[in-house]
Amino acid sequence: MNNGKKLHRSSSDRIIAGVLGGISEFFGWQSSLVRILYIVLLLTPGVGFVAFLSYIVMGVIVPSDHSTTSFFNQMKSNFSTTNPDSQSRKVLHNVDEKDVNDHQKRGQS
Repeated sequence: MNNGKKLHRSSSDRIIAGVLGGISEFFGWQSSLVRILYIVLLLTPGVGFVAFLSYIVMGVIVPSDHSTTSFFNQMKSNFSTTNPDSQSRKVLHNVDEKDVNDHQKRGQS
């Protein structure tokens, strides 16, 4: 059914975030059918809130078709902790320390 494809957000068939366009491409369905089914789910009592939240979560987690990583993985890599030993160190040479209030001690203005 999916022929080895991966789920992604569509950049060409999108209205808001491309989630429904990506689902339609993944399953090979018409995007208008997927959108109508989503609206029916959205208006169904008890299911609508879950459908709304799942759309938001998929918009954050599922990668775009022109990106290799999802928004969540991009943010995670930005805030990941690295080993401090692997970071390069900067060494300062010939540094003079000066008291910023030194001129006031000598009576200079």
